[in-house]
Amino acid sequence: MRAYLGPVHYWLYNKIGKQEELTGKLASYSAEKGWIGEPESFTARLPELQSVIDVSNIHGWLQSRIADSETRLASLVKGVLSGHPERMEALLGVAYAFGQDNRPDAASASDIYRAFEDFFVNGMPCDRVNVVDESSDDQVSWHMAEDIHAAGWNGDAADYYRLRSSVMAGMLDRTPFVLDENDGMHYTIRKRS
Repeated sequence: MRAYLGPVHYWLYNKIGKQEELTGKLASYSAEKGWIGEPESFTARLPELQSVIDVSNIHGWLQSRIADSETRLASLVKGVLSGHPERMEALLGVAYAFGQDNRPDAASASDIYRAFEDFFVNGMPCDRVNVVDESSDDQVSWHMAEDIHAAGWNGDAADYYRLRSSVMAGMLDRTPFVLDENDGMHYTIRKRS
């Protein structure tokens, strides 16, 4: 079965795995606080890719894993925040700590951008969601060509982007770089002033 799978499929599956880890951290924290019941209803364990993938429909199978992961994360966050928007600050703290735990070993802005691309689920590679506008060792700017997360979040992925921004900030903690977000669609990694 492995012969049918290429590096891009493992790369994407690993990114889904990182999102599952974040969902797990948020679910465990929320359960500890008594905001949800069993955290397992929001989490999934990812077995070895070659042992579970449908090789007759690799793209469709991976797309369904992305959709499932997004939907569970959205359900968790929306449920925790329902009637309690103040809980978002605590979730952002969990996301930030998760980013710190996944800080990349990166020496340049372009290295950090690559680490972000290797970490966050941004659809299938062929979707080309992120488009780099400028790239150097000191700064990388890009824009999102489309909002691919809105579907999993019933049209409003604002909470997802807040959590993702917090993870990114945690990943950049103790590095010489910061992330600027202009309008939720345009981003710049740059050296701290």
